[in-house]
Amino acid sequence: MTVLLLALLVPAVAATATAALTPMVRALALRAGQMAGATEDRWHTRPTPNVGGLAIVGGFALAVALEVGVFGLGLGGGEVAPQAVVPLTPPVGLVVAALLAGAVGLWDDVRRLRPSTKLVGQVAAASMLLMTGIGVWLTGIYVLDVLISLFWFVGITNALNLLDNMDGLAGGIAAIAATFLGINFLLGGQSELAILAFAFAAALGGFLVHNYPPARIFMGDSGSLFVGLFLAGLALSPVPGLSRSLAAVVAVPLVMLAIPILDTTFVTVTRLLEGRAVSRGGRDHTSHTLVSLGISEERALWILWGLAILGGGVGLLVRTASRTFAYMLGGILLAALALLGSYLLTSRLDRLEADRTAESHVTLLERLGALHQRIPFLVFGMDIFVVGLAYYAAYLIRWDSGQLPAELAYFQRTLVFVVALKLMAFAGAAAYAPRWRHYSIADAIVMVRANLFGTVLTASVLLLVARSGLSRGVLVVDFLVCTILTVLGRLSFRLLEDATGRWSVQGAPMAFVGPIEDADLAFRAVRALSEPRLRPVAVVDHSQVAAKGRFRGYPLFGGADAIARAVRDCEVHTVVVVDKGEAADSHNELVEEYLATTGSLDVYVLKISLESARSGARIAGDAAL
Repeated sequence: MTVLLLALLVPAVAATATAALTPMVRALALRAGQMAGATEDRWHTRPTPNVGGLAIVGGFALAVALEVGVFGLGLGGGEVAPQAVVPLTPPVGLVVAALLAGAVGLWDDVRRLRPSTKLVGQVAAASMLLMTGIGVWLTGIYVLDVLISLFWFVGITNALNLLDNMDGLAGGIAAIAATFLGINFLLGGQSELAILAFAFAAALGGFLVHNYPPARIFMGDSGSLFVGLFLAGLALSPVPGLSRSLAAVVAVPLVMLAIPILDTTFVTVTRLLEGRAVSRGGRDHTSHTLVSLGISEERALWILWGLAILGGGVGLLVRTASRTFAYMLGGILLAALALLGSYLLTSRLDRLEADRTAESHVTLLERLGALHQRIPFLVFGMDIFVVGLAYYAAYLIRWDSGQLPAELAYFQRTLVFVVALKLMAFAGAAAYAPRWRHYSIADAIVMVRANLFGTVLTASVLLLVARSGLSRGVLVVDFLVCTILTVLGRLSFRLLEDATGRWSVQGAPMAFVGPIEDADLAFRAVRALSEPRLRPVAVVDHSQVAAKGRFRGYPLFGGADAIARAVRDCEVHTVVVVDKGEAADSHNELVEEYLATTGSLDVYVLKISLESARSGARIAGDAAL
């Protein structure tokens, strides 16, 4: 039987078996009372069976038994790794170590282990991977490589454990990562590991049938520890044809498991800055923060799954494309995830400030937020990374693969100069003045000028201190790439703000009725309100010639029956009109006509006034709903 056919048949068995076993495990858990109760710091609101990991392990084990027992391929077919201290192949080590981790997790689900005991069990399972030769064999110093490997195995295992905080999240992310790792193994000729990875991903897919929101069963620690350790070991399993360089040992696993790493980093940083114990659970994960912005649970799930697919694709490029090009894409992915994490952290800071009372303790996060208002140190750090990445990308674009190695020597000598000079130019051009959430086209133009100034300054200095090797083509490409990356980075918060506003499911669906130029003002005003809670879904301007169009991503309705069509198509419950102190205009008449002839709506008026103070010392304005 061909490898391709096995790669389809074995995963099919894993998916089918897991999907069939999960209801049985759920019924047993209900009978035994093995449930995860609903608590304030957890996401679910009702008791739910929490030993779904048994079904994942069972379905996966049946598929492996079929692979080995029926087709004679798999666990025993590979070679023992050179670093192995026991005569077991990497696939055998993966399965044994993951089963041991799953047993520790099951014990924790049933008996609640102390954190220290749980950690010892994870280290023991990770040690099995090391004994079969799976690890970060990079430095050549055995003890150091072992410590790095243990940190990776235990860290990723706990990252998956932490990621299991929303229905379908951990299982979906793990299935995506395993699929891409399986493709990587298949390209490297490691059919045993490839089929094992595909079977693992398929077992998770079978479990997702019952774990997709709203979940009827959780994988529990028996599942998350099994899945986490298996993934951690799978990502470091040896692949022939891929050198054990930094790219193979670090870059591929990091980008393919980017979402668990992002979530763990976000949770750790957030809890430390808010003065809470890192080990204490809570609704402060990336998934929870996305939902708190108004995004539905299902959309938040698909956003994180999409990012996981993107990370898997970049990881594959390390093997299938130019490695230097993959480094650049990996850098862009890292920057994008850092921007997402920063935006979510900013959102948490906003909520802390909104909930603040006189007796509240000021957290370190709030202090850093206040400091960042005066000195935007995080923006400096982002620009250092982006400027260096753009300069590197310019060399990749300008020079072909044959010329690139020689030219990169000049890149290495001048990188510090380029970064320092451009940051000086950005500061001199006032590129750090505007807040990213309110970034405008005018601010973007300032950033373009800042990049032009930085390029001119860089070229001038390099002509004086390092003329030999300087390429005008690299400088031109660097200006273009750096401009695009810095402008997009600064616009990211505005784009995320707009996206979360459009995707929000919180509040009554609201349409703005009035001149299209007032829609932005109205939307910003209603989003700032806690009561009434309104959700913009449409814009109605009957003066528009087109019957239907788009305005900043929202449906735009025009014509005499615009309100009726907005109510029908967008399920509008509420309308907001702007009162600028003038007599009732045609838009107000349109609302009154609809109310009189067709149906009922909640109507709010956004009042805007501008009054001159009697002293003439100031101009006072107010906007009230």
